[in-house]
Amino acid sequence: MKKDVISILDIEDQIMGLIEASIKIKQKIKNSERYTPMEGMTLGMLFEKPSTRTRISFEVGATQLGGHAIYLGTNDLQLGRGETIGDTGRVISRYVDIVMYRAYEHSNVVELARSSTVPVINALDNIEHPCQILADFQTIYEKKHRLQGIKLTYVGDGNNVCNSLLLGAACAGMDIVVGTPEIFRPPASIVEKAKFIAGKNGSTVKITSSPQEAVDDADVIYTDTWVSMGDKNADERKKALTPFQVNRELVSLARDDYIFMHCLPAHRGEEVTNEIIDSRRSVVIDEAENRLHAQKALMLYLLGLLKL
Repeated sequence: MKKDVISILDIEDQIMGLIEASIKIKQKIKNSERYTPMEGMTLGMLFEKPSTRTRISFEVGATQLGGHAIYLGTNDLQLGRGETIGDTGRVISRYVDIVMYRAYEHSNVVELARSSTVPVINALDNIEHPCQILADFQTIYEKKHRLQGIKLTYVGDGNNVCNSLLLGAACAGMDIVVGTPEIFRPPASIVEKAKFIAGKNGSTVKITSSPQEAVDDADVIYTDTWVSMGDKNADERKKALTPFQVNRELVSLARDDYIFMHCLPAHRGEEVTNEIIDSRRSVVIDEAENRLHAQKALMLYLLGLLKL
């Protein structure tokens, strides 16, 4: 039976195994070892939204594993001319071995996975970003040598990255606090689901409108851009989120050995100052690199080429 990763919850029990596998695969590359288990296989990459890290990391990842990747933008597909997601999934399944889909709507990712006979990976939609979170957790593990008991603080907009962080942290036994204005809180359904999972794993989930309360004694401080592509309320959002900027004053409340994370691209001077993102506590470039390795482990797992 094929597996898909539409939500971080689809790998709830495999997070640590995937991280460990990713670290091993990463070391193989550093050692210039030949490792090509995807030889003869093709990754189909469907993009409705442009990307730097997602496109490069998936395309290079498939290539390094011995496979081949095909980039398919909206203008390259009949999706742009009205073909349904279902028909698209049924057809491309006959051509490729695995699909990643960067979409505007979560429902489209669900429909593609339902209609596809090969594994589908959610490479970002309006609800979740599971690939980013897998790379984030690998980075935290590499820097802190554990996930359980870590206090992860997210400050800013309660967006798709925030949603996946909430669910993923609960699965991994991390304490998570989200600092966000009331109007940008993550969906109640996501928060309640995260709290339920956290309760089983001995961790906590908290939402607060105070950035200072959120960051207090944090091991990890995480933020994301305040304005998504195509958002028409940019000025309103920036005004409401300005008190949540990650700057010297805010990070002074965290632990002395905190690390700063951002999924990138960053709007410097808005959600984070140059002083913080360029500091020795920032791990954003390591985090971006780990997209490559974490996604390789994920593809191999879904293709049945990696035992966890």
